[in-house]
Amino acid sequence: MPARLEPPVIGANASGNSDSGLNGVAVVCVDRPARGLDVDSVVTTNTAGAAEGGRHLLAQGHRRIAYLGDRASIATAAERFTGYREALAGAGVPLEGSRVVHDLQDAVSADGAVNALLAGPEPPTALFTAQNLVTIGAIRALRRLDVQQHVAVVGFDDFPMADLVSPGITVVAQDARAIGRTAATILFRRIAGDTSPAAAHVVPTTLLRRGSGEIRPALSPTPSSRHRRSP
Repeated sequence: MPARLEPPVIGANASGNSDSGLNGVAVVCVDRPARGLDVDSVVTTNTAGAAEGGRHLLAQGHRRIAYLGDRASIATAAERFTGYREALAGAGVPLEGSRVVHDLQDAVSADGAVNALLAGPEPPTALFTAQNLVTIGAIRALRRLDVQQHVAVVGFDDFPMADLVSPGITVVAQDARAIGRTAATILFRRIAGDTSPAAAHVVPTTLLRRGSGEIRPALSPTPSSRHRRSP
């Protein structure tokens, strides 16, 4: 397989990483490792962070937790889905394929996916959204349906103004400063001539509780069921 540099990359001329096939250019991949290249990478705890987010929703009493994610072929998306599955399995909650939506690449597609999920016969009481644009689309859908106080949300990745809406959005946040600082430190070390073996450096995520992830299951999470008359 040819070498691929898919993730964000920073690099500079250096004597380090001389065996990488990059002609003396030191490379540090950010977000996920490169395929087929023996270079340093700085990654976050995608699986563990997603599992923590899922367990947090389970701890509020949710069992119908939908997963909305990016392209399943992306390594980080696959890792986050693994974390979601691990959280459900750890609580003895079956994985329901009807509550899993992959390949959402923007807010518009996520908005539509949430609409479809909530229109189903057993709508989710909580959403785990595995990417910030997906989270934004999900929140738009919930607000338009006026159920943002009834359907819990935990998103992966923070985003601007997530703490200013009501309720604030609970997220599994990556430490962008620590990731950038770590990547730069490694790169400068390579520039200085460090020829130690390449490694993956892991920066942990943090669960930021702001309100949306602390909503407990509602008996009637959708507008149609809330307004349905009893016989």
